[in-house]
Amino acid sequence: MPTTAADVKKTVLVSAVALIDVDGRVLLSQRPEGKAMAGLWEFPGGKVEPGETPEAALIRELQEELNVDTKESCLAPLTFTSHDYDGFHLLLLLYVCRRWQGTPTPQENNPVVWVRPPRLGDYDMPPADKPLVAMLQDLL
Repeated sequence: MPTTAADVKKTVLVSAVALIDVDGRVLLSQRPEGKAMAGLWEFPGGKVEPGETPEAALIRELQEELNVDTKESCLAPLTFTSHDYDGFHLLLLLYVCRRWQGTPTPQENNPVVWVRPPRLGDYDMPPADKPLVAMLQDLL
């Protein structure tokens, strides 16, 4: 059966990061109230805007969400996931970052937590984030 324009979902490109501290813990951020999937835990990041590279989007999002600064050279691509949600398709790129300036401080009053890799699966995450946990645990 041919695909029509009405059948095609918009693809949303998102950059996310596993911030890893000196103790090998990973930062997770809880989605704030009022947003889709509020209360679930995720890797910090956000949508890549038109004309923006995934790395530039991640640097911008880290500044906006957590008030930390990093450089493109400190972002190492790790893996990605592709997930169908109702109404759109998400392509989520996961980077690893071990060097940044500042203390991660949520700017949207949403909790953050540092998690040891074996415990990452204990946190309720959006479906697109879940497959990333095993890849990250293998790395760490």
